[in-house]
Amino acid sequence: MERASPVEEYPLCGSENIGGNERNLNAGSNTTNNDDHSDDNDSEVLRDTIKLYGTLLLLFILLFSWVRRQFPRVYNIRKWVDGLKSYLADDQHGFISWMWHVYDISDDELMDECGMDALCFVRLIDMGFRLSLVGIFNALWLIPIYLTAEHSNQTQDIQDDIVKTTIAHVPSGSSRLYATIFAAYIMFGYTMYLILKEFDWYIEARHRFLRKRMARHFAVFVRNVPIEYRNNQNLEAFFRRCFTNEDVLEARLAINAPGLAKVLANRDATLANLEHALAVYEREGVRPRHNDTLLVLGSEVDSIECYSSELEKLNNEVGQRIDQLNAVVRGSVSVSLAQNGSGDEEPQTTSDQGMDQALVPLLSAQGSQTNGNGLDPLAAHHTEPSQSCDRSNNSVHFSGSSFSEDQTARRGGGNTLDKLTKTFNRTVKNAQSVAGRAVDTATSVANKATSVATDAAGRAVTMVLGGDEGEIISAGFVVFTKHSTANAALQMIHHKTPFTMEVMEAPDPKDIFWGNVSRTHEDIQLGMLLSFGMAAGVCLLWTIPMSFFASLSNASAVRSDVKWLDEIFSNHPLLVPITEQLAPFLVVISNASLPTILGAIALFEGPISTGVVEASKFTKLATFMIIQTFFVSAISGGVFQAISAILKDWREIVTILSNSLPAQGTYFMQIMLSMTTVTSGFEMFRIYPLVTAALRSKIGPNRTEKERKKIFMSLRPLSDPPPFPHADFTSRLVLYYMIFFVYSVISPLTPLITGACLAVKGTIFRGQFIYIYGPRRDSGGKLWAHFIQIMLSCMLIAQVTIFGLLGLKKAAKQIPLFFPLPIITVLFNFYIRQMHFRVASYLPTDECLVEDTSLDESCDLSFLRGAYTQPQLTAERNPIPEGNLEGVLRTTEGYGAC
Repeated sequence: MERASPVEEYPLCGSENIGGNERNLNAGSNTTNNDDHSDDNDSEVLRDTIKLYGTLLLLFILLFSWVRRQFPRVYNIRKWVDGLKSYLADDQHGFISWMWHVYDISDDELMDECGMDALCFVRLIDMGFRLSLVGIFNALWLIPIYLTAEHSNQTQDIQDDIVKTTIAHVPSGSSRLYATIFAAYIMFGYTMYLILKEFDWYIEARHRFLRKRMARHFAVFVRNVPIEYRNNQNLEAFFRRCFTNEDVLEARLAINAPGLAKVLANRDATLANLEHALAVYEREGVRPRHNDTLLVLGSEVDSIECYSSELEKLNNEVGQRIDQLNAVVRGSVSVSLAQNGSGDEEPQTTSDQGMDQALVPLLSAQGSQTNGNGLDPLAAHHTEPSQSCDRSNNSVHFSGSSFSEDQTARRGGGNTLDKLTKTFNRTVKNAQSVAGRAVDTATSVANKATSVATDAAGRAVTMVLGGDEGEIISAGFVVFTKHSTANAALQMIHHKTPFTMEVMEAPDPKDIFWGNVSRTHEDIQLGMLLSFGMAAGVCLLWTIPMSFFASLSNASAVRSDVKWLDEIFSNHPLLVPITEQLAPFLVVISNASLPTILGAIALFEGPISTGVVEASKFTKLATFMIIQTFFVSAISGGVFQAISAILKDWREIVTILSNSLPAQGTYFMQIMLSMTTVTSGFEMFRIYPLVTAALRSKIGPNRTEKERKKIFMSLRPLSDPPPFPHADFTSRLVLYYMIFFVYSVISPLTPLITGACLAVKGTIFRGQFIYIYGPRRDSGGKLWAHFIQIMLSCMLIAQVTIFGLLGLKKAAKQIPLFFPLPIITVLFNFYIRQMHFRVASYLPTDECLVEDTSLDESCDLSFLRGAYTQPQLTAERNPIPEGNLEGVLRTTEGYGAC
């Protein structure tokens, strides 16, 4: 019976691999139509793909090896740009020798000079390459077994040499399927072993990163702070009661300051205009002038005089607003916020002490004790330690006096506790009643005091600053003096209500999205829901263009369904092979826009740093790759494309499905070759950065060196390369791993392509990290942990796919032997998720104590003090413009006013 083409009856039915499946069905169907044999062209397609993209990749590498030496300023950024310089970039090596000399750099050197994120990325590539070597070893004996499979009516129509090397050429129930199971045990067994070995390295490297003396390792981010702690001093006191006085350096709750931010933006623009006007005057000797309004009829004024006068006014306003906001912060019971951003302390007011005393019962029974000066100990705790600290005997000096637990006990604290304890033992019920009333009273007083102070401050701020300016936000940062304390705070539950007093890892101070710090819990939850919905919608909608592009991989089949394509191909037959080779290229190019789209969607979740955005974007991109490539294409695609053949003869369902899935390996090999060539070419030659740098040199202010170094309309100068997009490239590695796991034992040629692609990528990206990208926005290798979690899921997906394929192949004797493998993988998954990821997330206590001892010896906390103060509150009050302003200003009538 002659079988109709599946594409004719089911065009573009939601699969990425329509054309590929059409070809595969023809390869695996049990039909006597000799015309179908002409469609068995996997060997020709793969050969043409290797010729095309292999030749292009070789030309790219040779051309890059030449241009990198001819234009070192473009391709060796880290040799001359301040802030990115590295001794690793001093030697560019030879024309070709650079390709192996990049492997001379040790992991420690790469981590120190390029960042742990860079090291983790290249190690993931290296791990994939090692897995490919094991797959190649399996291919040495799997290919002969599949190729020489016994004759069967089910496989008699398979004529393509590539398809013959797959499991599709093995008849149902054949004893050769034992080889598939044995190869799967070797592959996945080695994968689990390699994950354990890589985890040993990762934990050691991660702890080394966490030991670095960076502000982020001594701080935590606190969100949804309850109202009773919603000021710097009370939040400070809470954590000091959780630990010790000396362990907490400062607390910095964020403050709403949109007005100050707007004034600062205006001042920055005015300063830039003044510097530009001075540069014009110095270069041309002519005083520039401009209209003082947006209207053409506005009066013309001297630009230098106008901008300098406006700058002076804005500087005064900035200083006033900073003083007012600092007063609001101090009025909200805070003495830790630095005055004028200089770190000078401010004395605590009497009202502050009274509020502290009202909050004492909420914090601790000992909090009601007073020191020798008649002040509440919590009030003393709120004063920051001096620069010269003494941590011996668990004591710390504050403003010329010192307290310790022993001294507090000697001053009456211990006796009070003993009396209270005896009273509780004698009359438990009465004591509980009295204590309950005392706590209720204290709580009421505290809430009233907090409410009065907050309302008064709010009214004053509204009158002076306007709007919500000066509102204390329920989120901020707490800075500790020890590694051990920060690690303990991260792992503790600080409130009985879920999501209240939520503590998480603090980002680098320079990488904080302060606008998202103020987002409420409800806002974040809604944003996460919207983010999930939009990401799911994009994933579903993306199937339509992907299906069309993928269908072009077999142009000879799709032309029968699309008439205008049939006419074009009939008139120009040479376009058929060209279109088939462009299909994977179009898929790669269309996917290139996904990181931007999903990155924008991730911002709805309220991330507080770039690292959080990258982690969210990576998870979305990786999930997208798996769903679009396998759940839609490899599985659903095979079923959808087989429907027409099944409807013609339902008895062929098992044969069609068991043969269509394995033969799709050719299409995925095309994808890998195309993706490697395109991404490597763009990355090596830095196409996007060079284009944006060229545009930046022509667009925007370029009079001064400062202007030329600035980003203008998202256009970066050559001296400011963009950070490496780790989430984008790491998510693409997920696709390589997914293809490898599924097809390494089904289509043994796949590891050859995977290994070649990863070898090229490993060399190129090592070179890029050494010569181009610095360790900016280093998350400490967090994406590595996310990748391993997804990798474990990919292993299970691959094993389920192989299990289903063995069922289609009627491998009744072999399936019981394969069944333990998914169980072992699930158990390994449970085992690795118990402690490995947690151990890698935190610095162990013993290592914390070693680092704390080292810090005690130096007692240098300057890198911590004020590190998490809001940037608006530490803004420079009187910035000096670049250029010679002295002697240029004049007071002639008609100048000096805008």
